[in-house]
Amino acid sequence: MTTDDFPTDKLNRILAAVETIEKSLGILASKQQLTREEYRSDIETQDIVERRFVKMTEASIDIAEVLAKYEQDQLPESNPKSMAILGDLGVLSEGTTEQMTQATRFRNVLSHTYGHIIDHDMVYTALQDLERYRTFVLEVRAYLDDIDALSD
Repeated sequence: MTTDDFPTDKLNRILAAVETIEKSLGILASKQQLTREEYRSDIETQDIVERRFVKMTEASIDIAEVLAKYEQDQLPESNPKSMAILGDLGVLSEGTTEQMTQATRFRNVLSHTYGHIIDHDMVYTALQDLERYRTFVLEVRAYLDDIDALSD
């Protein structure tokens, strides 16, 4: 970890990304009560869920890139690598690193597929387990607290 004060602009960017994740988690949590059949038959809900997963993961990647750049003064080579760097830096636990690395790959699938190509059962299964994103936010906040970035 660096010993410099954490830049306000970077902190604000991270906090905006956290807000996006938390808002997306709220929207996705409201969709969890749908049965698999209801989800599969409602294209508008599918669009909402898929887009929220993409936005939430992109916000997570943005956080990872900001922290990697702050700590190592270079951007990660890929989205999965950005999560691995956070694990290497001790920002994320091993389990969260692995799950968020998988989340970045899931985001790539959602971003580059459409219509009947998307495995809606896979998306529905992901919808039922949002914990990786909650844990990610908690671990990032703990890191920011540890480096006194959240203090006045």
